Amino acid sequence: MADADPSDGLLRLENLITNDLHTRIDPMNRASMIGWGLFFTVAHQVRAVLALHTASACGAAAPNRRSALEHAITLRWCVDQGDRIGDIYNRKLRNDQIQLANALRADGTKDRYNEAYQVLTDTVKTVNETIAADPNERLAKIEHLMQGYGLDKERTFYQVDSRFVHPTLTGAQMYFKDDGEAFHVSQMPIHEEIVACHLYCLWILHVAMLAFNEVLDGKPWSSQLEEVAKEYGFATTLPQWQGSEALNAEGSRSDAK
Repeated sequence: MADADPSDGLLRLENLITNDLHTRIDPMNRASMIGWGLFFTVAHQVRAVLALHTASACGAAAPNRRSALEHAITLRWCVDQGDRIGDIYNRKLRNDQIQLANALRADGTKDRYNEAYQVLTDTVKTVNETIAADPNERLAKIEHLMQGYGLDKERTFYQVDSRFVHPTLTGAQMYFKDDGEAFHVSQMPIHEEIVACHLYCLWILHVAMLAFNEVLDGKPWSSQLEEVAKEYGFATTLPQWQGSEALNAEGSRSDAK
């Protein structure tokens, strides 16, 4: 990547997110509305990473980096999947509600939380009756999306960053080391920045904006995003789907069971 200051690039991208941005989305288009939520989740996580950097707590930003990456990749899928993504996520919600309902029954608290339990069962019933099963439902898992888009480098980064999100020896060793002569412990991470915070934030925000621009009326960010990409060595185009599933193909749905 180029030696240009990532802080400058971040400012340029942030200036594109204007207060009237909502006028460029179609409230009747599910991909546009879901994309809005996915994009601003990325933007929110970027702010969190930068805030932790300012507080000298970069080591605590791994969950935010991972979440930003998940949402950016899902946003790219949302653009390809189109209106159909709403049904896929409602089917995913159905599965989550089934697990929650089962948990309430298993621990004997169904009657205590009867109102919430009824909401769970009503949701499952409604989805079962109105939304057909979809072969693309498995793509709601981020690992399948990364594989389908051929994002091998991003997948490796995601797996490595996960070691700092979940309890692992890799994460624990950020606070101690053995140099062969003595065993050293630290109350702060040994490495201040595992990932360069500003450069990462610039990259992931650019990735998300490149995708979100596709569902904005008139694609208003195109020229500015291309300029930033060339200046910082980022991709100028979105990754293309390489998986076996046919995205946004209405005829490939199966009947609900």
